[in-house]
Order: sequence, then structure tokens, then C-alpha cells
Amino acid sequence: MWLRRASLEAKVLRFLRLTAVSALADEILKNVEFDALRIVYNKFVSAVSFVPSLSTVLSPEIVERESEAGGKLGALDAYEIEGGETKSEILQNLSEFQFSCVMFNAVLENACSEQGARMSAMDSSSRNAGEMLDRLTLTYNRTRQASITTELIEIISGASALEG
Repeated sequence: MWLRRASLEAKVLRFLRLTAVSALADEILKNVEFDALRIVYNKFVSAVSFVPSLSTVLSPEIVERESEAGGKLGALDAYEIEGGETKSEILQNLSEFQFSCVMFNAVLENACSEQGARMSAMDSSSRNAGEMLDRLTLTYNRTRQASITTELIEIISGASALEG
């Protein structure tokens, strides 16, 4: 059982690499047309608490329209672009990178939440096992003491019957 669990955890840890998540993100981006992608995940708060969260990634087309309209992203034109790439290509690359990073963050947050929940469950089960062991020890000791008392009563009663 331990080997199977260790093997599963090793597979999960191998999956938690940015390259693996980036490859998955590329597959999603190739096969899906979108205005906005929303990723729902468990955000780690503490070992016993996590919060369902939502992250949104806008498509490069929406970002470009927002930039051209002079909205929040209008300041993008203030930056100098080197390398001969067009603004559209840069936005496409940034959008893909952002989606990969947001997805990687969601995978890590989920993994942390899962490990916290496992740790909390193991702590509770260890505590419960200790309490159960204490109750069983008390029951065993009471039963043993009752048996000893019964034997002593029988011995004393037998000795009294012989004397009397």
C-alpha cells in the first residue's frame, strides 16, 4: 500500500512542473476559442482551510481591443517593443504565458489544499486512535482488576469454608 501511494505522489509531483502544465495549457488554447477563460480551484489558506477561487484570463483579442480603446491596458503602447514582433504577436504570447502561469498557480494551490486536508485528516485519525487505545486500555485494566477481585473473593470464601 505504501509503495502504491508513494508512486502516486511521485506522479503528482512530476505533474506539478510548469512545463507539464504549459503543455496542457497549449492543448487547451489550440482547441478552444474564447473571450475569457475561467479557472476554478481551491485556494490554500491554512492546513485546515481552503477557499474556492476563480481566476479569469482574457483572450489576446479582448486585451488588444481594450488596449486600443484606451482602457486599463491603454498604457501598453508606452512600452518599447523590440525583436520585430507585432503588438498582436506579443499579446498572444503574453496571454498564453499568463494562462499557463494562472493554471500552474491553480494546480499548486489545489495540491497544497489537498496536502493540508490530508495532514488534518491524519492528525484527526491519530488523535482518535490514541483516544481509542486509552479507552481500550482502561476497559482491559478494569476487566483484569475485576477478574483478580473475583479470584480473591473465591480464595477467601474457600478458606473461610474450610475453617468454618
